[in-house]
Amino acid sequence: MDFLKVRIISKPENYELYKEKLEKAGFVISEDASLIFKETDNVQEHILGYHNNQYEMVHISKIIYIESYGHDVFLNTDQKVYKVKEKLYEIESILSNQDFVRINKSTIIAKKEIQKLKPYINGRIHLVMSNKQLLSVSRNYSKRFRNFIGY
Repeated sequence: MDFLKVRIISKPENYELYKEKLEKAGFVISEDASLIFKETDNVQEHILGYHNNQYEMVHISKIIYIESYGHDVFLNTDQKVYKVKEKLYEIESILSNQDFVRINKSTIIAKKEIQKLKPYINGRIHLVMSNKQLLSVSRNYSKRFRNFIGY
């Protein structure tokens, strides 16, 4: 029999209730599942990151941007770069209720970390982030980005 794996993102006090109900319905609860069950009002405060052979809890407020390279996803803070196990679309879902926006197919940024915006050719926008990193908003994500910042 084939079981569908599900990852639960919820408030700690609700996790066991959801786990019990989903398992009764035949789901397998797993942190590496591609299907996510997420409370809409849940606000996650930390993401587990890997740096220098150890894991650290990275507070959301410390993230400047998140970038993917192939199958690897990295959280960039002012001090460190952390590798995370989540896929970029999973991180996007986790941060959907917070001030983060996807700017191209491989990058999500924190709104508060934008220092400068520079319009560029073909509807693209270049951003200078608080850590002086230059990132580009692609044409496909430009409209959503402009709405996000109120431009």
